[in-house]
Amino acid sequence: MGVVDVSAYGAATLTSSHALTVFGHVGDGGASYVLPNSPEPVDKRGHDWSIPLPAGTHAFELLSDRSNQIHLTVNEATSIHYATPSGLARTGVSFSHDINLTEPTVAHITTSTPARLMLKLNTTSEAGMTAWPSMTGAYLGHAFLPPTMNGMLRFTNPGDDVVTLTWRGGGISVASGAVEQINWPPTTDGEALTIDADGDVMVTWAADNSASTTDAVDGSMFLPADDTGSLSGGLFTYDNRDNSSTETLLYRLAGYTSTWNLSGAVEASGVFLDAINHRVITLPEGNTTLRVEDGHPLRAVRHGGNNGLLHLSHDGAERCTSVGTQASGWIMTDLPWERMGGRGEIDTNQAWRDGRHPASMSIDVLGSDGISTHSSIGTVWAFHLSRLSYQFSSSVDGMEVAFSGGAVVTNHPEFNAYVVVPPSDRGGPGPRFAATIPALHPTAGSETGAGELELDIEMVHRTSLASTPAYEVRRGWSEPYGAAIADDAGVGLEASEDWTVYPGRLDLLTDYVGWVPDPSYGTSEAVWHTNGEVVEFTLQMASLDVTTREVLV
Repeated sequence: MGVVDVSAYGAATLTSSHALTVFGHVGDGGASYVLPNSPEPVDKRGHDWSIPLPAGTHAFELLSDRSNQIHLTVNEATSIHYATPSGLARTGVSFSHDINLTEPTVAHITTSTPARLMLKLNTTSEAGMTAWPSMTGAYLGHAFLPPTMNGMLRFTNPGDDVVTLTWRGGGISVASGAVEQINWPPTTDGEALTIDADGDVMVTWAADNSASTTDAVDGSMFLPADDTGSLSGGLFTYDNRDNSSTETLLYRLAGYTSTWNLSGAVEASGVFLDAINHRVITLPEGNTTLRVEDGHPLRAVRHGGNNGLLHLSHDGAERCTSVGTQASGWIMTDLPWERMGGRGEIDTNQAWRDGRHPASMSIDVLGSDGISTHSSIGTVWAFHLSRLSYQFSSSVDGMEVAFSGGAVVTNHPEFNAYVVVPPSDRGGPGPRFAATIPALHPTAGSETGAGELELDIEMVHRTSLASTPAYEVRRGWSEPYGAAIADDAGVGLEASEDWTVYPGRLDLLTDYVGWVPDPSYGTSEAVWHTNGEVVEFTLQMASLDVTTREVLV
């Protein structure tokens, strides 16, 4: 754990060789919703947190939908706690705990059930403010399980219709474009009440439940975007109800170029040139609107008073863009990264370092599931695959053999490229992707790429990126050999009577489970056909070190 005073740096950038949990802290109090170390893609809940804490007495609360076993480790001492449901309808399971520290340390929390975590620094302080996500993980939603800590809830309705919210024993209506706030929780029995709405709203939790509806709240929070329901986007609105105290809005780029417009009691516009530039304004009384006119999304932080706590995410996380296109097939959209097509290796590596282009990416696709307009309806991962080329003397001038994306190919069509056969033993249940090491190496005395070679393969580390139930998993390959590889993946279809009678009809394929070439015309993808059954899809990333030596005889 480390503490850095950034007050003297202005717009500071923190980089690290490893993943970190980072909090921004002002004053001696504050509150923040804390993402888990490995959030589930479907709803952003998780099982483990590593939280750096200063000296003092702090509180955290875990919220889940069923019984929970909690392991808390502080200064190498582990305690076990349990949370059980009340048995009442429209309630969740809450567990609150205080941590008393005499010196800064890191608290490690693990749970048996997926949960969300709220952290409040300095239990005697009435400072703290944070956006609270819906059941889907997006900040714009129709169902919420907010904390039971004493405080205040603010409901924001960015839609065009009146939204009615109800909970066990109460309810409230929020007009279009309006904000309402109430003291929370409405009862003192410690139950975690579920809030249901007939439309999408955003919920903010504040620590001070003695504040009136016109008082400003002491604390900091990321402002969710109205158009994306996430922590970046193209449209933000904020209602400042008290002009007697100073509330500020800090906004900066979540991409690499953007043109924006700010309107309210003040008006301004400008163009961001890079991700370091940011602007801070004093919020006037009333509504302030921040809108992206062209380019990439923005992030916005609201701050008021002398205290605040923010769980800082990676700069590349949640670069959210509203597509606004309804389609039944593939669409084209502009991602908030710089294009690197045709660039050299040096330019690409530099772009990975400064964030202009990602080394890999995970894309969460949000859309309507019939109830909420911002539910997670799909997750896509994209990785850069290394391409190893070998050129050697042969009867064909300039002949190359290349290994890319699981296949060995050549630059001469008269030589048949073959699909690499996966190992027969993958070590573990369920289908997995095989790690294939190219073993076609030219040696000092070889003209065909053969030779006596000594090959050492070492697995350096393996990381589980995500695990979630899925009904469809896709994988694809680049051309010109992508279609052939996709066809080879579904070799077991030859024994399927359904596929023989109804080729291309996944909905009628009932006698086969496995990879199926995408029936769409001209694609080089394969779909894992589950026959209507859910599969537990786990995405892992492994790092392998390969050393090849020529055996001298």
